[in-house]
Amino acid sequence: MKVAFIFPAFVSEYIGNEVQILNALSNTFQENLKKASVTSGVDFEQFHLENTAFTKDELRVQIISYIFSCSLSNELIARGIKPDILSGYSMGLYAALYTGGVITFEEGIHLIDHAYKVSKSAIEGVDAGMGSIIGLTSEEIDEMIHTHQLEAEIANTNSIHSHLVTGRFEAVSSLLDISRDAGALHVSLLHVSTPYHASLLKDTSKPFNEFIAKQIELRKSNYPILSSIDQRIVAFPDDIQKELTDNLSKRINWMASFNKMLQLGVAQFIECGAGKSLQQISRFQAGDFKVYPMNKVEQLFR
Repeated sequence: MKVAFIFPAFVSEYIGNEVQILNALSNTFQENLKKASVTSGVDFEQFHLENTAFTKDELRVQIISYIFSCSLSNELIARGIKPDILSGYSMGLYAALYTGGVITFEEGIHLIDHAYKVSKSAIEGVDAGMGSIIGLTSEEIDEMIHTHQLEAEIANTNSIHSHLVTGRFEAVSSLLDISRDAGALHVSLLHVSTPYHASLLKDTSKPFNEFIAKQIELRKSNYPILSSIDQRIVAFPDDIQKELTDNLSKRINWMASFNKMLQLGVAQFIECGAGKSLQQISRFQAGDFKVYPMNKVEQLFR
């Protein structure tokens, strides 16, 4: 039975006992909080679920998500549970690369920080946003964007009827309203002001690529990594560098990635991260498989 480690992007909703779960396993989470504090200059040891300085700030949310993911994957591998394949959902790519031994923990922090900075620089003066549309197909959404000439686009497909959209804030807001009127089951604005996986960030490729080339020593991955952009396997530094730069401005398709892992024989998915967003997304996928969020991984140790 093949096992995949899958890594969420941002923690939008905590289960509530993630810290206790990790602390019960070892002191890895606390050690990683210390490492992140030293590397970033921000005191992540002050993190707790009620501290809005870490749950509302976009960059800190990304880093906290990364810390949770790396800490859990460390524990799984240390206890003999090793992945046959890795895949990161959006910004979950960084934790996948760390787990594969492609980057160090500290290099992951630097990548997250620099990706955030080049992304903000690329949209300076632009009011951007992201939203969720459930109940419409990608073809229906694309048709509405075209008909109303909206500066928005699909950033990610979670399932046939579940998509993330991004672009200029006004356009995204209009698209959500139009989608609601067209019969969408649910639409919502996300607490993300950076248009990830969209053409608005096309100018990030060159500066981010240069940063990686000069500052990050990419290594061959210890495990195959599945691209969420085009579902190819990436393992070597050149391919990984391309995946990193494309990940900011290219549309991703998590539905296709999940289906590809099923085709490769994966039957167990371990959600390496806080919350259970990837488990919830997987409910729309057909197949004989099991997804274990953090609060269920103890079942794997028995």
